[in-house]
Amino acid sequence: MRKRKAALVLLCSVTLAAGLLAGCGSDTGGKKSAKTDKKTDDLSKHVDLTLGGIGMTDSDSIDGWPTEVVEKLEKKFNVTLKEKQYDNESLNLDLSGGTTTDIVMINDDHISGVLKGKHAVNLEEYKDTLAKNIFSDNMEFRNKIMQTYKSDGDNKQFFVTPRVTFGDTTANYGTVLNNGYVVRWDLYKQIGCPEIDNDDDYIDALKAMKEIYPETEDGLPVYAMSAYNDSQLHTYFYKGCLAEGFINLEGGIYVQNAQTNELYPDIYDVDNPEVLTPFWSGVKFYNNLYKEGLLDPDCFITKTEDLNEKYTKGQYLGGNVNWHYGKYNDNQRALDSETLKEYVTLPAKLGWANEKNLAGWFGKYFFVSSHSPNVDRAVMVLDYLQSEEFSRDVDSGVEGRWEKGEDGKPDLTEDTISMKTDGSRLDEWKKAGIGTLGDTCGEDYYNIASDGGRIDLWFEDDVLPKSMTFAEKDMCQTLELNLPSDTLKKKVEAGTSIDLGNCLNAIQMGMETTPKDIVRIDSNCEEITMNAIPNLVQAKTDEEFESAKADLMKELEGAGVKDSVKWWSDGWESAKKGIEELRK
Repeated sequence: MRKRKAALVLLCSVTLAAGLLAGCGSDTGGKKSAKTDKKTDDLSKHVDLTLGGIGMTDSDSIDGWPTEVVEKLEKKFNVTLKEKQYDNESLNLDLSGGTTTDIVMINDDHISGVLKGKHAVNLEEYKDTLAKNIFSDNMEFRNKIMQTYKSDGDNKQFFVTPRVTFGDTTANYGTVLNNGYVVRWDLYKQIGCPEIDNDDDYIDALKAMKEIYPETEDGLPVYAMSAYNDSQLHTYFYKGCLAEGFINLEGGIYVQNAQTNELYPDIYDVDNPEVLTPFWSGVKFYNNLYKEGLLDPDCFITKTEDLNEKYTKGQYLGGNVNWHYGKYNDNQRALDSETLKEYVTLPAKLGWANEKNLAGWFGKYFFVSSHSPNVDRAVMVLDYLQSEEFSRDVDSGVEGRWEKGEDGKPDLTEDTISMKTDGSRLDEWKKAGIGTLGDTCGEDYYNIASDGGRIDLWFEDDVLPKSMTFAEKDMCQTLELNLPSDTLKKKVEAGTSIDLGNCLNAIQMGMETTPKDIVRIDSNCEEITMNAIPNLVQAKTDEEFESAKADLMKELEGAGVKDSVKWWSDGWESAKKGIEELRK
């Protein structure tokens, strides 16, 4: 979830670049900027700088803000940095009024509007001065994608994506898995650690765990898990992606095979009856949980914040991602440093690891607002967010949290490693800011920095086992592993699981802007499907489930889904060819 570049090297390059740019203005795509006569090498004036985006978190609600990582950035550029959370409505309002944050992160839905409204600064104007990280050789393929597919046709560049992971990196599964079959380790161990190879095995394990743990120590009811209802259909198709080996496109109506890179209609699956697509895999899974009495009865009104709260209280036994745990693991370690009461993740068919990410993260596009009163400073900060130095800070902490040995190679300090696993030092860990800005700069588990160490020092071979909690160490001892992630590594080597090593996610960025009629059809189909979910999940028999599915198929056909399938299929093939050509 991040990116980085060696500290002093970048500091020198940014400072030098600022000195070269005296008087150079920014091309705002047609609007004459009032800032064109400003010198760009003057950091003497302290300014407030804001960073906002869809799905970001307001900095006021982030524990430890400003973190050590943020404080270093603020001192480096003489700014006070704040984050702002946007949703579609608030973003559109700010765009129309020209009052967005200085740096903005959007998704594909907003690209066209930002370009037409000339809301973004042309970064090409800073290519040889303040944006040298953005335009480094390592970013060449990503920049080609942005100039070719996310611009106004003139090969200008307005957007950057978080983190580029390069193709020549060595596979690394890290210490723990972030996605897969979540279990409470203490309970899973009590039921004998049964092998989980598919959803049916997982439901059997969840059922066995609930039999020995029907309620929490506080007398609260316990469930296997719940859906969440503030991310449209995500809760269903993402669960299925992990189980069936796909990655999702925006909205989940279409998905990409992680091995072949082929496009599949996810919900309207009538033309691929032999393939269990992610959406139907996920919906069937939740239906089976419902029939077994394992699904939270509040499933259809639960939001992410509710999910986190119930995880924190220990009311769920499973899940499919590690970012919904709430504070349960932290709280348990704070009470007992040798607790086995922790959520851990076991592998599904798809392990979200070793992603090449050649063009950065899809669906996350940063730009500098042409309406910013501090455009040049914002360009400098955005460029810094793309740097090796910042990525190292986010992943590994600021220098001091890691030190260089006699060979010049950096290593995490033992104190930093201890801080991560010691529940009594949670406040200190949050203040360090390690991992806090992951969505801002991406994740970099694999790349080697210019000083010879990994960007993410937690992925150094000698560090991986040191960062385990007591429960994770017990897991390794019990299952005869070196690392918890070896559960996935072994399955990939055996051919029973896959990672993202063959997945070309840049194809999504090469798709043309979706025409309004297809947007309308897709939006309508998504809404129709959401309305159908309760009847599908709460179907009491397989026959009732199939009947509800047939009704949905008819309704989707009436909404024009076949026209959408044709447009997406043709567009995907065209984009796939274009992206593959750019890679040559």
